[in-house]
Amino acid sequence: MNWLRRLAGQHKRILGRRGERRAARFLRRRGYRILHRNLTIGRDEADLVALDPDGRTIVIVEVKTRSSDYLAPEVKINRDKQYRLTRLAARLLKMKRYADRPIRFDAIAIYWPPSGAAEVRHYVGAFESVI
Repeated sequence: MNWLRRLAGQHKRILGRRGERRAARFLRRRGYRILHRNLTIGRDEADLVALDPDGRTIVIVEVKTRSSDYLAPEVKINRDKQYRLTRLAARLLKMKRYADRPIRFDAIAIYWPPSGAAEVRHYVGAFESVI
């Protein structure tokens, strides 16, 4: 049974990486510039950090990808994840490169069935800072 859990975990990681690549492409096509992928500061991690097409706003993007429509991907962005992303944003703003810039939190939910095209939903301003 352990091999089955490992296989399921591997599938989840592959699907997650595939979703993050799809989300980055989705944003670039809409004029965003991807600044970081899988940015880790301390124990906090953001899937994508992008520059809004306005050229000023830093956008921290949480990407959730699912292959089943049993549960909408965006439901998994809970209060704890919002807290961690807010904490990462606070640390990011302390860096000279990002100081004095507005920050926004977006979510991208991708439903990617085993056979078919991905359905991408972009939630601009998905949540406010929880700190």
